[in-house]
Amino acid sequence: MKNLETIKLTQEFKQFCDIFNFTPEEVLQAFIDQVHIAQYMCFPLDPDRWANLFMMEYLLKYTDSEDTLRAYGEFGEKWVRIMEAGGNNVVEHTRKLLEDWHQSVLEDRINKIMNGESDDDQ
Repeated sequence: MKNLETIKLTQEFKQFCDIFNFTPEEVLQAFIDQVHIAQYMCFPLDPDRWANLFMMEYLLKYTDSEDTLRAYGEFGEKWVRIMEAGGNNVVEHTRKLLEDWHQSVLEDRINKIMNGESDDDQ
């Protein structure tokens, strides 16, 4: 990941923090702490959904990789089966599904690096 020290705070963000006496660090940390995609997917109307909603909207707006979108579709199909099965562990099963996808993505990236490929080669 890129160095987080390069994040530039907008004037509006700093103004919000100043008015309400928050530090930028605590606001950003609170946002980050609320990102829990498995929880959001299983309970989309949860009051703490806003950080997750932003992340999902960001995904839809800025992902231009056909492979990533195809993988997201495959993930969605597997997730639907989890939700259809129901039970008390839908969040845990969704979390495991996300972890498996994450592991697969990292392995694919390592393989591309080992083979001298880049994301631009696709």
